[in-house]
This record gives sequence, C-alpha cells and structure tokens, in this order.
Amino acid sequence: MLPLSFGKTLLRIAGSRTAAILAICVLTTLAITLTVAQKVMDHEKTAALDVHARSVLDHAGHVAEQSASILRKALQLDTVPCSREDLEQLRVLSFESRFVRDVMRLEGATVACSAAWGRMKQPFPLPVAHHGIAPYRFWRDVNTSPVGHVRADITAHGAVAVVTAPGAFDDAGLADPHIKTLVTSRDGRYVFRSFGGAEFSTSGHAATTGRYVVSHCHPQRLICVVESSPQMWLWSVSWPLLVALTGLGTLAGAGVGITVNSLVRRRAAMGTQLQRAIEHGAIRVVYQPIRMLKDRRLVGVEALARWTDATGQNIPPDQFIPLAEELGLLDALTRSVLRTTFSELGERLRSDEPFYVSVNVNSEEIISRQFRSYLHGLCLEHRIPASRVALEVTERSTANYADLTAAFQEMRDAGHRVMIDDFGTGYSNFAYLAALPLDAIKMDRAFTRAIGTESLASAVIPGIVSIATAMRVTLIVEGIETEAQAQYLRTLHPEARGQGWLLGRPATARELPAD
Repeated sequence: MLPLSFGKTLLRIAGSRTAAILAICVLTTLAITLTVAQKVMDHEKTAALDVHARSVLDHAGHVAEQSASILRKALQLDTVPCSREDLEQLRVLSFESRFVRDVMRLEGATVACSAAWGRMKQPFPLPVAHHGIAPYRFWRDVNTSPVGHVRADITAHGAVAVVTAPGAFDDAGLADPHIKTLVTSRDGRYVFRSFGGAEFSTSGHAATTGRYVVSHCHPQRLICVVESSPQMWLWSVSWPLLVALTGLGTLAGAGVGITVNSLVRRRAAMGTQLQRAIEHGAIRVVYQPIRMLKDRRLVGVEALARWTDATGQNIPPDQFIPLAEELGLLDALTRSVLRTTFSELGERLRSDEPFYVSVNVNSEEIISRQFRSYLHGLCLEHRIPASRVALEVTERSTANYADLTAAFQEMRDAGHRVMIDDFGTGYSNFAYLAALPLDAIKMDRAFTRAIGTESLASAVIPGIVSIATAMRVTLIVEGIETEAQAQYLRTLHPEARGQGWLLGRPATARELPAD
C-alpha cells in the first residue's frame, strides 16, 4: 500500500500539471519495469530450454550415429544371412551398442531373424514404414518380436534393421512434465521420439502462442530437436515478486516524475528570469575577433550574447537562445544585443579604421520590416555607418526564398553586409545560395576540426573554398584553434578570414585588442 498512499499524497499536494506529469511518469515507469522483468524471466526460461534442447540434440546425434554405424557394419558382413555365424556377428554388433537393442535381417516386409530372437520359425511382418529419408526407413513404436508384446522404434537400411533401445533417451527428458521435447526430422514432418507434456506444432521455428519454443538441428544428421514449455507470467510465478516490482516501479516513476516536474518548473523559472534579464539589460555581450589569415590583422568581431542567471550560474547560449526563441523573446534578445554592442563599440565603429561587428539574426527577424526599421534607427542614433554592421543568418533558415532574397537585398542597399552562418551544415543547394545577394559565407567549425584527419568532412573544405570563389564572396572560417589549421586554410585561400581561440577568444569591449 505504500506506493499507492505515496502517490495519493503527491497528487493531493500537486497542481494539475504536476499531477499529470507524475501520473504519466509513474504509469510509464511501472509499465517499463514490469515489461523488463517479464522479458528477463522469458529470457531465462528460454535460455534453460535452449541449453537442454542442445543437450538432447547432442544425445540424439549419438543415437543416430550408433544406429547408422551398426547398419553399415551389418551390411558389410560376408556371412550367410540368418546363419549361425551371421547371428553371432549380429549379436556382437548389438552387444557393442548402448543404444541398440536388437539387429534384424529383413526379407521383404518381414523379419527373418534377429540377434535377440534368432531365426524366426515364422517371419513376422512389419507395417508400412512410417517415414523415409533415403536410404533409411523408420518405424515408430511397433512390434519388434515374435511374441507380440515388445514395442520399440526401428530403423532400416536395405535388408538390415536395428531396434532402438527403449531406454536410449531415459536421461534426456526434463523432470518438469509441462516441458515437451520432440526429436524430429529436419523438415519437421516426422517425430522420432517425444517426451514431456502435451503436443505442439513442430512446423518452422515460430513460437506457439503462449509458449516458449526453441529449435536446433544437427549439423551432420537430418534430425532436429524442438522444445517447448508454457509461457510463465509474473503474476503466476510469485505474487510477492509482482507486488515488489509494482512498488519499485511506482516509486521509481514518482522519482522520475518529480525530476521531470522540477526540470519543467526550472525551465519555466528560467524563462521568466531570461525575460527579466532582457528587459533590464542584463544580457552581457562579448566579442570574438575576426582576423585576416594572411597577416592576422583584426578586421572585425562577432557579438556573442552571454547570460548569468539569478543564482550566478552562466547559462550556455545553446540553452538560453533556443529558450528565447521558444518563448518568443528572440527578437527582444537580438535588440538587446544590438543596443549593448552599439553602446560599447560605438566609438570604434565610428572611427576611420576598417572595423565591423557581426550580429546573429534569424530569418524571421531579417524579413521583418519592423526589425529592419529598428536597426536603421539604432544606427542613426549612435551615428554608426551601416557598413560597419554585418548580419549573420544561419543556412538552416526555412524562410520563404523570395522574402529572404528581398530582405537581403534591402539590407545590402542600406549598406549592411549580409552573411550566411554555419555554411555547409544546412540543406541549401548551391543554386539557392548563389542567387542570394550575399557578402560572405562562414564555414562551420565542424569542417575546421576535420583538418588533418581522415574525416570525410576535411575533403569538403576545398569545395567550400571553390564555392566562395565562384560566388565572389568573402570566406570566414570558424573554430580555428591550431596553427596547422590556420596554415592549411591560408594556403588554400589566402584572402580568407578566420575566428577561433588561436586568433582570439571572446572578450569584453574593454579587453578587445587594438589590432
């Protein structure tokens, strides 16, 4: 009762959203717990059957091999069939075998003599063979003596037959009467020997409904063993175990639900904090240098948003930027970054040196006429030339092509530079990009990391350089961290620009180098 009372307590003190989360997590975890436990038990039962089936198959192989060997030796005897010398030889063969009870000479469809009964005063007939696999014929549970009360299995080859000892498989069966074992022909059409519970289908390897079934065939002999037992269910094995697993699953589900609910609440609280940070100008901006690769001259910076929450924890951009987009705060975040950037770098952006700042925007923002008007007004307010402000739009943009083209052109007409960010990781083809009015493409850091490795990404870099050259746009390479990477890229494209820790880590406006 503990899990139920625990769950009721949680639901009573929780709100509707928390109750729904807890209910879903408890039910899901409970279902997974019971399913996994059932699968484990099924695996153990099937594994036990599998081990025994292989043991029976190995035993059946020995029986079949011994029978075939005696038949072969009897056929090779040069004695007169059913003579005293012949019967003595047949008895020797029979005595040498653990699994063969008698060796017979056949005349047509009758038994003429055998090692156990000698020469028959009156040959007794055999029924039509129950099965045949050339060159052998098989009878199951038929009369094997002239007195008419000894029944066993017979295997014949030509005019010789052997009687399988009734106890040949005494050690092969399982004590559990619910387990059924069949020794069958490879095609499953004939059962040589069976022991255990009720009959079941031997066709194919598919499991009979509600049963565990395993099947193995001998690598040399045309025999197989199929073994089956009723499927065991958790509630039929042990009620205490089922109750314990139910309790465990319920408690685990409640723990997962509490964790998920905590994360949901934390995300909601984070969203509220982020909104306040944007509204109160608490979003910091750092600037990563962009340099010419040929002489390492500083030509610009990329503005990067940074946020520290109320607990003093630095939240990575790959967490708070998607959150801002999800909450509809991305436009406000971008405007906050622009205001801070223009305020901190205004003097440098107004100077005569060829220095610019690039800001990340999404396609919806650059298409928005309100955003373009805001950017234009902000440039006028801070007396910053539009040519000193570049806009980076990710290649993964899903904006309408015509709208994006028009917006790009309007931005360029106003004097701004327009760039495609993370080039090579999106889905745009060359024809699509070539038609856009662009000033630069930024090669994603994933390609830079591949330089000097056997990765296929490294083979793409010359192609990206060729695309930049054909489009007559500037190539900016992200993520340059080693001198080897810088040298390779400079050799490949001397006019390329780069950014990365080798060329300068993100820094505040005051910490930015002069050149």
